[in-house]
Amino acid sequence: MQKQYRLKNGKVFDYLHKRGHSFANKLLVLVYAPSKYPLKVGFIVSKKIGKAHVRNKTRRRLREAFRALIPFIKDNHNFIVIARQECAQADFHQLAGALVHILTREKLLDKKVDDNVAEKLGLHSSKTKKG
Repeated sequence: MQKQYRLKNGKVFDYLHKRGHSFANKLLVLVYAPSKYPLKVGFIVSKKIGKAHVRNKTRRRLREAFRALIPFIKDNHNFIVIARQECAQADFHQLAGALVHILTREKLLDKKVDDNVAEKLGLHSSKTKKG
């Protein structure tokens, strides 16, 4: 993921946890809030997920799935994606599907995910509709 989309400031993480809206499914928790600045995202994968190589693999998969969805996500929001323990056993397509599910449910997708991206992420057509 490009540097311009990374959320690194600890104060912003704290603000999002306190004031942001959250939604969860079996694999992920999404915390988000509107911002006057362009889209930023941070990922949290705790030690409960597993050892370092498992956490890093999970984080890389989440980053790639989110990166592919950036053109379809509403701008001017900050996001935190928190991985749950089940993420350790999930493959890339399951993580991408969970991410699209959360974004669709919270109506954070601006437009329908195109077929090329849906195929790359391994999504079914029912998950790619605009919320």
